[in-house]
Amino acid sequence: MSLGIIRILGILLFAYLTWRNLRDNYDEDKVVTYSWIALLVFFIGGRITHGLVNFGIWNDSWLSWFSVWDKPGMNYIGGILSLVLFNFIFCKTNNWKFIPFAEDGLINSLLLLVFLITDEFVRSKFDLKAGFYLLLIILMIFFVNFVKKKYRSFVWYKSGKKGFAFLSTVFLSFLIFGLIGLFFKTNFIYLILYWVISLISLIGLFILGEVFNSLLINKRK
Repeated sequence: MSLGIIRILGILLFAYLTWRNLRDNYDEDKVVTYSWIALLVFFIGGRITHGLVNFGIWNDSWLSWFSVWDKPGMNYIGGILSLVLFNFIFCKTNNWKFIPFAEDGLINSLLLLVFLITDEFVRSKFDLKAGFYLLLIILMIFFVNFVKKKYRSFVWYKSGKKGFAFLSTVFLSFLIFGLIGLFFKTNFIYLILYWVISLISLIGLFILGEVFNSLLINKRK
């Protein structure tokens, strides 16, 4: 049984929290526009990815792509990557800094995933894999709240620049996605994708925190 109401609540919560959390630092009208387009991009990206991954099996005709009720299905990784790409384009268009913007909206996006995956978890009659992903996303919310308060106290991370929570969350999440994928024997291409994204985030984290510069200085000393 589909609990569509959970998805609707997640969508409304995302739109509200995006407006509330970003309106003070960004143009309010643009934030409202962003929230609804971001949702559209996320769902369309996830739907298209699902169709491509299952091409010839799930979509027996072109109408299958639009039959969201008769042929449900969404690839959340595809949706997340589509959303990240849209965030980057939207920030470039409006001359906003991408990393700080992504971090400001991180909790909103994670909460949206909690609602969506909860719906999947219940509809799948408590599938173990969906349960693992749901638990991971919930833990990441607590992780984000923790590092936002504590990261400036990390000895190895001297930079006070915003972005640590976003990059460290992406790094850790996709690293664990890969480990979960190994356990459930996920397609090898997915595993490579997870770990590549994790590695890129880790490198970005080191660059943002000027960790390499600190290591060089300490080495010279």
